[in-house]
Amino acid sequence: GVMQIRRQPYLDFYGQGVIVGFVDTGIDFTHEAFRNADGTTRLHSIWDQTIREGGPSQFDYGRVFSEQEINEALKREQPSSYLPTRDDIGHGTFLAGVAAGNEIPGKEFSGIAPLSQIIVVKCKEAKNSYREYYRVPSKVPCYQENDILAGLRYLNELARRREMPLVICMAIGTSFGGHNGDSLLAGVLDGYALLRNRCVVTGTGNEAAQRHHYYGTFTEAQNIRTAEIRVGEGVKGFVTELWSTLPNIVTVSITSPSGERTGQIPVRLGYLFDFVFAFERTAVTVEYRLLQENSDAQLVFIRLQKAVPGIWKIEVKPAMQTKGEFHMWLPMREFLDGEVYFLESNPDTTFTEPAGGEHTMTVSYYNSQENTVDINSGRGYTRDERIKPDYAAPGVAVTGAVPGGGFKERTGSSAATAIAAGGCALIMKWISDQPGAGGASASQVRNVIVMGAQKLPAIEYPNTQWGYGTMNLYHSLDILRRL
Repeated sequence: GVMQIRRQPYLDFYGQGVIVGFVDTGIDFTHEAFRNADGTTRLHSIWDQTIREGGPSQFDYGRVFSEQEINEALKREQPSSYLPTRDDIGHGTFLAGVAAGNEIPGKEFSGIAPLSQIIVVKCKEAKNSYREYYRVPSKVPCYQENDILAGLRYLNELARRREMPLVICMAIGTSFGGHNGDSLLAGVLDGYALLRNRCVVTGTGNEAAQRHHYYGTFTEAQNIRTAEIRVGEGVKGFVTELWSTLPNIVTVSITSPSGERTGQIPVRLGYLFDFVFAFERTAVTVEYRLLQENSDAQLVFIRLQKAVPGIWKIEVKPAMQTKGEFHMWLPMREFLDGEVYFLESNPDTTFTEPAGGEHTMTVSYYNSQENTVDINSGRGYTRDERIKPDYAAPGVAVTGAVPGGGFKERTGSSAATAIAAGGCALIMKWISDQPGAGGASASQVRNVIVMGAQKLPAIEYPNTQWGYGTMNLYHSLDILRRL
């Protein structure tokens, strides 16, 4: 509905006066999608955490490039040589282009909020020790929560000093965590979303069809459940997490493809159970975690090294209650170096964290040409049955900027998150311009979008795939106009 709104002569719907912030893989600052008509930059600043000098005053790493430095670089024949920050992966550049790139009529391209201001944090890659512990392949982008948190603080502080509204576009995530919005990162994002003139948009990820989620329930008649994991050739190792809601405490045992079994592992807080299977030589580590901060859950952390191909079985047994439920999640597809999936999987509750936050906006994605939700789009609800996603946005064959000056189509959760972030910037601007508004809140922005969300016939809303429907900003404002 964005272009329909722009055709209205009395609405100035381009996002001016609003900051859209990204914590991601960086940005190609030379791209025409991020330059004014006179050639100067639309970027307020870039904090590149990967450069080992001159970070923001509150942090001791990375380097900040100001608007003035970016403009100086753009005057040079080789801007990237003068200002050594780049986006080698292209994810951040694509996001920024979709959410806030320039309107370029000759190339039939426009970001959703093309007059907004852009702030970018290029996140530092995770340490090798963390990659090794979580068995993340070496060439896959992976970031630490503390660096993401630092980037978020940087965005918020700049917006506060400039007294401008801020939309945070958070298009990176993980399949781990309790899927209840109780992680540290989700809590911090929720805190920002509760501030005046702040809005946080997260995506549901691309995990619904990957068979990486298992859901089990206990009854009096069946008080033992077995999750079977298929492991293909060439898998060096992986981790999986089991979450149950207290006081429903469970124990596990693990059986290898050859039939060797660990036996039921007792609950001992602060104790790591290590076991090496005699035939396969696979090493298994199991840790039970209870009484976690901000969580009412038990976490069972399971790590396999040198996992041989075949069917691995994890037997789950209640230790305190005969009724209850539990969830298990495998790593995201990108964090696995081979085929690993549950034989009996469940496509629901497959959104990636930190999308479970109560006050953040969570966006699934659909094919806008066919009006069908994408099979890979992560689904809700949260583990405690809160409604997520909030709504859906287009995420199939979306055109965005790529490093080097070009434009490409991409499909996935990130594209929809960027579209929604740009849309939120437009709505924030519209609310702020209303008489006596005094700014906008994330809840107001969400309510405007949800009120106008389009619904397909014969589908009950809200639901785990579409939330309350598909974002349509024209329809949202048209409803408010007629109230």
